[in-house]
Amino acid sequence: MLKVINSFLVMAMLISAFVVYSLEYSIKQGERDISLAKKQTRKALETIKLLDAEWSMLTQPERLQRLANEHLKLRPVKATQIVDRDRLAAKLPERPVHDPSQTKNDPLAKMLGELN
Repeated sequence: MLKVINSFLVMAMLISAFVVYSLEYSIKQGERDISLAKKQTRKALETIKLLDAEWSMLTQPERLQRLANEHLKLRPVKATQIVDRDRLAAKLPERPVHDPSQTKNDPLAKMLGELN
């Protein structure tokens, strides 16, 4: 009888040791995962700060004006380029006519047809 009780207690001790070891391993793995997530978060925040600084530098009005002058070759608007609303229709090309028979399954054509 003592052998049975002793063997049962030894088995219970081995099972409990295995359960404790499994819990310890899973807790350590969770801690490693949390540490990695914190490290990735810090790296992402540093990258965001760096990108914000770069965006601020790239969108400076003086820099944009200089680039526009170099590459776009824009000229000031002349008074003759400004048109009244009444005269605007005469300057615009005619709107193309929509033919629904040519585009049965086209969703954009359906939207255009609803606009007409």
